[in-house]
Amino acid sequence: MPEPVRKQLPRWRAVALILLILGGLGMVLARDADLQWWQKRRLQGQGAMRYEQMRPLPAQRGVIYADNGKPLAVNVPAVTIWVDPRIFDRYQSRWNQVAAALHMDPAVLSRRVHGGGSAFAYIQRQVHPQLGQALDALHVPGIYVEKTSRTYYPMGPVTTALLGLVHLDHHGAAGLERGYDSWLAGTPGSERVLVDGKGEVLRVLGHPVPAREGHSLHLTISPEIQYWAYMTLLAAQRHFGAANGSAVVMNVHNGHILAMVSVPSCNPNSRNGCSNPLDYVNSAVHQALEPGSVMKPFVIAAALKTGAVQVDQTFNVAHCLPIGGFCIRDDVTHRKLNLAHILKYSSDIGAAKVALRTQPDAIYGMYRAAGFGTASDLGFSGETAGVLPLPQTWDRARHATIALGYGVSVTTLQLADAYAAIANGGYHFPPVLVRGQNGTPQKIMSASIAAHLRHWLEGVCAANGTGILAAIPGYRVAGKTGTANLANGKGGFLKNKTNATFVGFAPGFSPDLVMAVSLRGSTKHWNFGGVESAPVFRVTMRHALEQRDVAPRWCGGKVCQSRESRVTTVQAEIWAEGGGGK
Repeated sequence: MPEPVRKQLPRWRAVALILLILGGLGMVLARDADLQWWQKRRLQGQGAMRYEQMRPLPAQRGVIYADNGKPLAVNVPAVTIWVDPRIFDRYQSRWNQVAAALHMDPAVLSRRVHGGGSAFAYIQRQVHPQLGQALDALHVPGIYVEKTSRTYYPMGPVTTALLGLVHLDHHGAAGLERGYDSWLAGTPGSERVLVDGKGEVLRVLGHPVPAREGHSLHLTISPEIQYWAYMTLLAAQRHFGAANGSAVVMNVHNGHILAMVSVPSCNPNSRNGCSNPLDYVNSAVHQALEPGSVMKPFVIAAALKTGAVQVDQTFNVAHCLPIGGFCIRDDVTHRKLNLAHILKYSSDIGAAKVALRTQPDAIYGMYRAAGFGTASDLGFSGETAGVLPLPQTWDRARHATIALGYGVSVTTLQLADAYAAIANGGYHFPPVLVRGQNGTPQKIMSASIAAHLRHWLEGVCAANGTGILAAIPGYRVAGKTGTANLANGKGGFLKNKTNATFVGFAPGFSPDLVMAVSLRGSTKHWNFGGVESAPVFRVTMRHALEQRDVAPRWCGGKVCQSRESRVTTVQAEIWAEGGGGK
């Protein structure tokens, strides 16, 4: 039987097969080399983007303390909740559970998930840690709880205008929080972590960069005096329908600010509690006003200092004083008044005559030396210096009316600061709000002039004086009322809206504290400085003196009372309105 013929494959086929195999192997090796060598960095970078993350380590903000060491602004634990939409979107069936745990409407949750970036979106920021605990218990992939902190203010709205607010990014938004942000704010740290496909942290890579806490700030504020100043000012604002108001209490011996309050205010501890910017304006430094008659003592001081008038000089105030086409009048007609009575009855005619006898440079110099026209540099962004025109721009009308508190604008802080110089014997101390920042005092009037003014200003707070409602049983009080009609923006003044001001100090024989009170735009009742602002001084100052252990005077086993014991409230209000004895 013949053997079958074996056909040999063509040689070229074997070669082609070998080449094909070698080619395929070469392609695999080339691809492997491409991935292992040429694309190594890119692929490692993509892997790191998916499984390595840089997560921030929050820094604690510095604490703000009061003079007695009690905290006014502190850090409390909070959590921030965020999602990675790429992961969280896969678990939409559990979104209702998440929304319920966060006390949130599911539609709001959905909007926030898709309202951020493709890999990150905030759900809630700086919320109570209990919400984070409830969320962690659900174990829903793609939503994360980050530990952080938020600023809490123990005194709530009492200190809002002073301290301000903090943004969600832990930087100051207003008040001292903004002015001292670089000092108070900490420096966040960071750590590199490895996460799994669900975003859970597997381990920390390398060494984390630790966060650095912010510095603390120690103020001169007395919490007790701050509280009473705010509460009494708020009551007066509501009673008289004022648009806003402010008050400042200072130590006359060193310029330390013991209280600085403004109304209206808001509670920064409640979410969206301070949504209206007008509710946290510090009117004591950010709002200048025409102060009215509280400027008269400084005109008299300038006149006495230059010898333009004498201590015992009298002035005829029986008739109005023609100035620039109008007549300066008094609310109550008097005949002749000395300097003490010009202050006691707040005589515009008398003060204008004193001003016209005094050189404009002398009045301007006294105003500047007392701190008017100059910002205090306490750390408040946007603080106003007020308006004090240069003396060479004064005409006769400006020369006369600037003594009455018109044509000049000042802040409540400036008023308290200026009156402290009268109270302490003639030295102007730069105001101090942060401990350790004491300034150098400047002598602006002689001790003799200051003593005369203190004695005369005591008369303002006695019977027939416009400041009778500032009187405190058992204490000698000195001060001055001021009432100025608000400008109408058309070159005139509103008849029924005023700046009502009172500035005073106590105890009169040896002053320790000074307080300035301003209420703006009042529309109800008798809107005079002696009626609106003087009672705020009386209540606050009484508590302040008690808090500082300044004892009242005792007469036969009881606190001394005014000799005019039969003065009724109505009579006192008439005097405070300007209707004192002739």
